[in-house]
Amino acid sequence: MSNKFLKFVVIFLAVLIVICFALLLYGFYSKISNNQKISNNDLLNFSLNLKSSENIKDIKIIDQNNVLIVISDNDQIYLIMYNLKNNKIVSKIGR
Repeated sequence: MSNKFLKFVVIFLAVLIVICFALLLYGFYSKISNNQKISNNDLLNFSLNLKSSENIKDIKIIDQNNVLIVISDNDQIYLIMYNLKNNKIVSKIGR
């Protein structure tokens, strides 16, 4: 290979490295400086109004709108079917 061609390849790769480094720095800057504003539409609050002695043991997704939650309270275990679309408890099943 000729000397001119090797110089061209080295300079071309150096320019590509500098461009990629600049893009990487820009990506870091845009990631860090991004304002973390969460709109009210994105933040949803679901509450089961549990007592302090009650613990959630397991959660199973039934379908897109319903979740089955297993809750234990000392010795008792019961299930709650919760509708995410309506934010309501559909049913409680206990022993």
